[in-house]
Amino acid sequence: MERDAPKDIALAALRRRLDMGEFANNRLPPERELAVMLGVSRRALREALDTLETEGLVWRRQGQGTFAGSQGALSEQEISRLSHRVNPLEAIEARLSIEPMLVRRCAMRASQAEIDVMVRLANSARTAKDARSYETFDIAFHRKIATCAGNALFLSIFEMIISVREKADWKHVREYYFDHGGAERSYIEHRAIIDAVIARNPAAAEAAMRQHLSQIASDVLGIDSLYFTVAR
Repeated sequence: MERDAPKDIALAALRRRLDMGEFANNRLPPERELAVMLGVSRRALREALDTLETEGLVWRRQGQGTFAGSQGALSEQEISRLSHRVNPLEAIEARLSIEPMLVRRCAMRASQAEIDVMVRLANSARTAKDARSYETFDIAFHRKIATCAGNALFLSIFEMIISVREKADWKHVREYYFDHGGAERSYIEHRAIIDAVIARNPAAAEAAMRQHLSQIASDVLGIDSLYFTVAR
């Protein structure tokens, strides 16, 4: 029986870790450390990363490292500046403008393997021990949906919104949500989204995502979901 080539071993291992959102802040460890972690040579690792970069699953920035997802439309400096001007409501409004559409496409395209990853990520977010771990798995869940939608441009816009959100100093908002049962409420809402995707029901998936994001705004910012219905 033929053994897998080192590049294929590295590629399979990286795909699993990316799917599960294992890399904190979406930044992969340095190549030397990552090669040891995966048990492959740095050459095999680089070849695997080249493939993932071509597929838009990772991107690199010289001197800073390798990052999960596709590179956003803005530079790191621009994202940093924008994060100081954007408030949580604006971030939710932006997400509501794109994520319901992304999950609608996802419901028409998701493979069983992709759905299985969504389920695992939803479960991991539910059982997270702290706000930071919860957010890591929550973002990975939403990113999986955005990736599954199959549109590189929309994915890039999604990544830009998430990058601004991560860069912003909203630690107290995140901790408030987690400390007040946010993980359990989100799990119920995530399951509604997943169930609609499993049923191949784009309209239900879109409605479930809109309800989920609107409910977060209500829980964290005290904004009635009717606001978002009228805003549309």
